[in-house]
Amino acid sequence: MRFTRLLLIPACLLASGCVATQQDMLQMQSQMDDLNNNLSTMQKNQAELAVKMDELSRNLNAFSENMKDISTQMGRLSDRLNGLDSSMNKRVNAIGRTIKKQQDEVNTTLLPAKLYNDAYNAYLNNNFDSAADGFKTYLEKFPEGELATPAYFYLGESLYVKERWQDAAVAYAHMLEKYPKSSRVPAARLKYAMTLLKLPGDKKSEALKYLRSVLQDFPKSPEAATAKDHIDRLSPPPGKANPRKKKA
Repeated sequence: MRFTRLLLIPACLLASGCVATQQDMLQMQSQMDDLNNNLSTMQKNQAELAVKMDELSRNLNAFSENMKDISTQMGRLSDRLNGLDSSMNKRVNAIGRTIKKQQDEVNTTLLPAKLYNDAYNAYLNNNFDSAADGFKTYLEKFPEGELATPAYFYLGESLYVKERWQDAAVAYAHMLEKYPKSSRVPAARLKYAMTLLKLPGDKKSEALKYLRSVLQDFPKSPEAATAKDHIDRLSPPPGKANPRKKKA
């Protein structure tokens, strides 16, 4: 009985070993099936990826062609814009030249009058320094301007009031030299003579010459009477000069 039991032990061990081996085989078979399924899935995915890569390559080629077309169109557009820009620049430059010409015409017409009027208004308001500066500016910019004659005269007047005798004499002299037929000649000769009498040195004879020219050339002018008064004071008639007292 005991012997029989001993024989059963190896048989049981052998049977359990066979069972374990079959289970391992089944497990390995299952793993192989899973591996095959995974490989099949990977192959399928790889095929799909290859298709997508081909599609992407075609799309990239199409995109590249589109970019070339766009680049060509951009080049044409750039050329058109350059042409338009050049045309616009020409138009703007032409407009600028026209505006400048108009401004020059306006300045030529209005600026001289404005400079003169500003100076003359300063003169009327007894602001003789500003008046003198304004008339000088006018004459520097427009020496042959339509208002040059009165500008010279009132420049002399402004300087005369400020007792700048030498400068006033120069202004009157310029007017008399450049505009000998002006209606302001009688006044300019009179004031020039009066200015000469203010200068240092003996200017009496020259002053008398201009005073007498007022009487001779413009006897009916308002300045003639003033000139005569100055002449009488500077050269009284014979018999009235330096009267002497009679001895007692």
